[in-house]
Amino acid sequence: MKRLLKNRKEPLPQQPSIVSKGFQVIYSRTQDKWAGWMSRCTAHFSRKTWLLLLLLFVLCMGLSSTYLAIHSLIAKTSHPMQVTPIMRPKHITETGEATSGSSQIPDAEYNRIKRFRRYMDSLARSPGGQWMYDSITLHRPGLMDSVRFIENYYQQLKQQ
Repeated sequence: MKRLLKNRKEPLPQQPSIVSKGFQVIYSRTQDKWAGWMSRCTAHFSRKTWLLLLLLFVLCMGLSSTYLAIHSLIAKTSHPMQVTPIMRPKHITETGEATSGSSQIPDAEYNRIKRFRRYMDSLARSPGGQWMYDSITLHRPGLMDSVRFIENYYQQLKQQ
């Protein structure tokens, strides 16, 4: 029964990269050197010296832990973190869609857009203005697409 429920595809173990293998080798060598140096430094310690060092270590850590615990309980300082209420954003219910007045484009604005499009088309057709047209479209890549979109939008509004 276990054989039926067992996943047949076993994931392949990931092979460590060359860089990680290099770091592992460097780490193990450093660890070995440190352990050897510590062994040489403490080789002459007697059992009483080791017990005294252990007692001193436990005493220091216990005292420092006790001091921190007592100090945190009886300290009269202000809290290191201040609690402030969360403010709800003013525009949380807005969707970002334009809801202002009419969606009509004034005729004067549309004529201005149309003149700009004609000017850009004439630049694109003339050999002397081609470099200016290319420069404008290079620095403002979506400009002509926006002009076409506005013109189409205006035409759709006129048809309604």
